[in-house]
Amino acid sequence: AVVSTQSTGTEEERLFDYQTCAPPVLFPPLIQLLASPTYRHAVMRGLLVSVGGLTESLVKASSTALIDYLTEHEEMVEEACTCLLDILERDCKNDRVTVPLFKTLELLLNNVILEEKQGNSFAARFTALTKKEVHGSGNVAKLLAALNPLSSCVQFPENRPVLSQTMLLLCHRYPRVRKGMADSLYTALITFDDAIGRCEEVVAILESTVWEDPSDIEVLRAKRNEICTLLGVPVPKKTGKKVERVQQTTSEQFDSYSDLVGRAGY
Repeated sequence: AVVSTQSTGTEEERLFDYQTCAPPVLFPPLIQLLASPTYRHAVMRGLLVSVGGLTESLVKASSTALIDYLTEHEEMVEEACTCLLDILERDCKNDRVTVPLFKTLELLLNNVILEEKQGNSFAARFTALTKKEVHGSGNVAKLLAALNPLSSCVQFPENRPVLSQTMLLLCHRYPRVRKGMADSLYTALITFDDAIGRCEEVVAILESTVWEDPSDIEVLRAKRNEICTLLGVPVPKKTGKKVERVQQTTSEQFDSYSDLVGRAGY
């Protein structure tokens, strides 16, 4: 059989087909399917890959469509957040999905409002799933993507589990993750300055400490523990593996840092 390479249809028809497939035109009607329980999971799973993608035009079109839809349909905010958490749970350790998912959650937490009860429930489940997702991970992109949505959860009243998880990441083995966590938490506390007591003291420590310093992790742990006391959350305890890590040679510590830089593409 011979396949014709000639274009079919008029120029106007081809132009119409192109325009209807353009992201700004395609996403608004497509996102209406979030209202259907039958299609919600599939639509959200595809949407989050677009929102957390790399193409600027695609990210802008999908993000705008999602926020506009949830702003107009506030009753769908909780459903959308629950759907994203379901995906995070089902696709645990699937970095192709979880990295853009963290970016999508960051977008939602910065642009939509969750009621207090909804927010507390969301934060508790999200923190537990994030702890499982980042545990033992060497994917720098995923670790960094998780920081902002996690920090944004301090805005909800029942934020002790969130704060406890941020304290763990504040002394992560990778210096860039430590600095990222400190910067993210600092920004969240400045934004939601009534979320915790003694906020100014915590912010001062976060701002004055060089968290990416690889030379002496024990000094950083002391600063982190001081913040734990101010926040009223338990000081993280070192496990056997962590004790061994403290006893690493200087060479091994810098090998870990080099691994981070390599994974990050620098």
